[in-house]
Amino acid sequence: MRSGEVSIAIAGDADLVVYVGHDAFMDFQVPPIAGAGDDKLRQTIVLACASKSFFGPYIRQTGAEPLLWTTGLMAPEAYTLKAAIDGWIAHEDDQAIRRRAAQAYDRYQKCGARAALRLFATKW
Repeated sequence: MRSGEVSIAIAGDADLVVYVGHDAFMDFQVPPIAGAGDDKLRQTIVLACASKSFFGPYIRQTGAEPLLWTTGLMAPEAYTLKAAIDGWIAHEDDQAIRRRAAQAYDRYQKCGARAALRLFATKW
């Protein structure tokens, strides 16, 4: 898809796949899902409660690499996603993106910088 001079990959060609919302895997399990079926590296951001432990098995099945996810309960709100995507667009490393997300989360949730940083994780 083209938007002006920007090309946006769709139909399974995305480099980054994001989910922001309720962690329904805390409530029920779904059957295994199929992977992408190619060798393309895809990254994921999952902003939902305890997404690392609940989404991990599903993400692993797809072959995607977790860029940012959470270790505990959280408010999945857009300011955290914006901070993370700003870092991703700027080609920052995973830890810089994690710090950006934590800083944004602390700014709005006032949970403390260290607590916010512990909330977010990257990689496996």
